[in-house]
Amino acid sequence: MLTVFLIFIVLLAFIFLGFPIFMSLLITGILFLTLGGNSLGLTVIKMFGSANSLSLLAIPYFVIAGNIIMKARITDKLVNFADAAVGWLPGGLGHVNVLTSMIFGGIQGSGCADAAAIGGMLIPAMEKQGYDKDYSVAVTAGSSMLSPIIPPSIAMILYSYYTEVPVGRLFMGALVPGILLGLLQMGVVYLEYRLRKYDIPRTRFSLRNLLTTAWHSLGALMMPLIILSGICFGIVTPTESGVLAILYGLLYGFCISKTLKWSDIPGILIDSAVTTSVVYMTIVGAGVLSNVLVRLHFQTEVQNFAVNTLGSPVLAVLFLIVTFVILGMFLDPTVIIAMFAATVLAIGNSLGFDPIQFGVPMVIVMQLGAITPPVGTFLFISCGVAKLPVEKAAKPLLPYIATVVIVVALAFVFPPLVTWLPGLIYG
Repeated sequence: MLTVFLIFIVLLAFIFLGFPIFMSLLITGILFLTLGGNSLGLTVIKMFGSANSLSLLAIPYFVIAGNIIMKARITDKLVNFADAAVGWLPGGLGHVNVLTSMIFGGIQGSGCADAAAIGGMLIPAMEKQGYDKDYSVAVTAGSSMLSPIIPPSIAMILYSYYTEVPVGRLFMGALVPGILLGLLQMGVVYLEYRLRKYDIPRTRFSLRNLLTTAWHSLGALMMPLIILSGICFGIVTPTESGVLAILYGLLYGFCISKTLKWSDIPGILIDSAVTTSVVYMTIVGAGVLSNVLVRLHFQTEVQNFAVNTLGSPVLAVLFLIVTFVILGMFLDPTVIIAMFAATVLAIGNSLGFDPIQFGVPMVIVMQLGAITPPVGTFLFISCGVAKLPVEKAAKPLLPYIATVVIVVALAFVFPPLVTWLPGLIYG
């Protein structure tokens, strides 16, 4: 275990020295593989093997679809609809932020894209209306957690790849917890609005306005419905649904909103290639480092401790949650999934949990690192938009972190919260 501890110390040292996450993982993995007497050829094999999968093709497809919809200004339509639907509630644009993230998550599945696209629009708008910067950032970073949960979710795709749990079932299992998390976050927005004693003008509710914006936003709102229904009814696989999302985005941009131009396509493809490369390189680096940990039997030790030493399912679940929350403070969620997904599945099976019921809340916990300092990606993006130091957003973000913990706890206490919808659809 001393070697494992040293590995994490070296990894964190590279991260805090400013190395990109994937480079930190790769250098640490190569260093300890070489010290263990292994050839560099093994590193190349592990690098290629970590990314050589048809299942992972869904990631670039959804990344491209997300970039297309941002160029096609679908986000604008979603914000207008959300404003008409919930902008009249105490909390105003805070509720709009959360609802837009819920719908946006049903299109592209990336929390980074959510924080950048929605934060770029709503954080300045919230500040202009009189909301504090830390409040605006907390709402944006907290609600960006919805995108990796509500299907189609890139995090669920990765978990499915490492565990071979059907991704369609994971998607459907995450839908109800994702919606519940959104509702709880709207509750936090309301309470914070009252506690901060805001008195900011809000959109007046009008059924006519709601129906009008719904009609104008119909093309945008249809996209998540098409993706989810295609997966639910077996018309397309989750990977094929990414292609479907691209085709629909192009149709919407060129023929409905008419805001997409052929000159935009090269830029969309370049941006998508950069984003996809970062994800794939993270997967590759995590694969190399994970191989080092496997050779040291680290994952096996974690499994034995959770199952045999602790014995109790409750204690084992708490142990995993605490472990992933701590690791999430320093490692990207993609890394945690790559390193521990198979271990999580093995622990869940040993404890008698349904793979979907155990996998979905664990993936949600693994995502917490994206909104916790010092490495929280979604938090950094939101703070960057608002030009706010990360430390000033940490405290206002705590209630949103609490909502995630509550949803995870409910998923274990009431298994149908996760298993009902997959059982209804797939039997």
